[in-house]
Amino acid sequence: MQVHDDTATDVPDDTVTDGRRARRERGRSAVCEAMIDLVFEGHQPPTTEQIAERAGVSVASLFRYFDTLDDLRRFTTDLYFDRFSNLFEIADIGTGSLAERIERFVDARATLYETTEPMCRLVRIRAHESQAVSNMIDLVIASRADQIRDHFSPELSVVTTAGADDLTAIISALTSFESWDQMCHQHRRTHRQVRRAWATALARVLPPESATSRATP
Repeated sequence: MQVHDDTATDVPDDTVTDGRRARRERGRSAVCEAMIDLVFEGHQPPTTEQIAERAGVSVASLFRYFDTLDDLRRFTTDLYFDRFSNLFEIADIGTGSLAERIERFVDARATLYETTEPMCRLVRIRAHESQAVSNMIDLVIASRADQIRDHFSPELSVVTTAGADDLTAIISALTSFESWDQMCHQHRRTHRQVRRAWATALARVLPPESATSRATP
């Protein structure tokens, strides 16, 4: 095996350092991509040996890229959110009739869980082992609550502040991954049936359009 001797070249130190940093980042990305792919293939969780083999690195190299397993999980979670960032958005947020907004909201949540269910499940498991992952879930829930307030602003504006907070929390819990997982696996509902149930429930808990129309000056 040929070993590169940095001291035997005329390459400036900062260039060498930048090259090493770039290789380290490429190695980290390869490992994180490998972990995500393995999770989606059903490995819950994948072993370090599986991750290293998929990424094309040694196990020793894996631990040179990351100081701890928590670091690996954190970087992988960040990459996961980057890869699937579009699924966390709601198309044309806040526009259209209540029925149209409910349909788009339910579709966005259901599509996210249908596409990323293995990772969603693993992240929930890891939340009990890692404070960083737990904090990340809290941030995601807070972001989704903001989406709910924006998307259903006309309906939330006609109730009290406490009532709006209650409705936001109810909608968040109703359309959470935990709800999706339980309805699909414990209650044996199909994805289509879960979507239908969520849409029906949202139409019932949100004030009707007639109420929001009366509240508009």
